[in-house]
Amino acid sequence: MQNPRNHRRGARRSRSLRMALVLAGLASPGVGLAAADALQMAQNAGPNTTLTVTEIRDCLCMEQQMNSYQEDLELRQDLLNERQQELSNIDQQVQEQRATLAPDDTVGQQVLRDLMTQQQTLRGLLQHDLRPSYNTEVNQLNALVTKYNGLCVNRQRYAIDVKTAQQDLQCPKP
Repeated sequence: MQNPRNHRRGARRSRSLRMALVLAGLASPGVGLAAADALQMAQNAGPNTTLTVTEIRDCLCMEQQMNSYQEDLELRQDLLNERQQELSNIDQQVQEQRATLAPDDTVGQQVLRDLMTQQQTLRGLLQHDLRPSYNTEVNQLNALVTKYNGLCVNRQRYAIDVKTAQQDLQCPKP
């Protein structure tokens, strides 16, 4: 029969090894982490484990990256809102032009065609460019938040380790 104390040490070593392998994978730039993987790591790490200096650095870099994504999202949201408002204005102009257009008014018909061309161009820009890129950015931010929550939240940090991690912190560009 195995000594319970040795069994616990083995389980701890196994968990430490899994965490080291996971963290080694996270250190590679551009490697994504699925939400399920982050949750699994959080369960493996447990709420009472202490972050290492390397893990703290990773967390600090993720914080910087989340802030960058958030700033970018705010700009994209503003642009999206502006273009949506512009489309609403053009929609209203098209309705007004149609309502007042006389059948023999060739200039008015050309104005209507131009407005409808602008409308279609703007609608295409919104549907095929602005919204998809915004949604992609939201998904990237959500994945990063999930990863951060799995690795960094509810884990202890020693102040000396945080100070060490902050020294000469160099994060990869997103």
